Amino acid sequence: MLDRDEDMMITGTRHPFLGRYKVAFTKEGKLIGCDIQIYSNGGHTMDLSFPVLQRAMFHFSNAYFIPNVRVNGYVCKTNIPSNTAFRGFGAPQGMFFGENMIRDVAIFLRKDPLEVSY
Repeated sequence: MLDRDEDMMITGTRHPFLGRYKVAFTKEGKLIGCDIQIYSNGGHTMDLSFPVLQRAMFHFSNAYFIPNVRVNGYVCKTNIPSNTAFRGFGAPQGMFFGENMIRDVAIFLRKDPLEVSY
């Protein structure tokens, strides 16, 4: 029987993600549109990688309204152990991209992130 730390080193964990996006916004910080590509590291087998990616794609905007969106998602097969769904099932990774976009817009406009997208 493996110890928990050994088990976590050789079995899959939460899917690592990479997001690349372009975001359009007004000078007041209101989001107008977004074009985002989301890459999910599925590991060496499929497991639940596609449903996890789909959840991330649907949740990337989080609580923000973005009227014009294009989302492309890709599951990447790699040489690491297979990754699987955890409690958030891809939503936390997706929402991270939305929060990152808000922060990037705020930095560009020199505003507080709380002033962006309202």
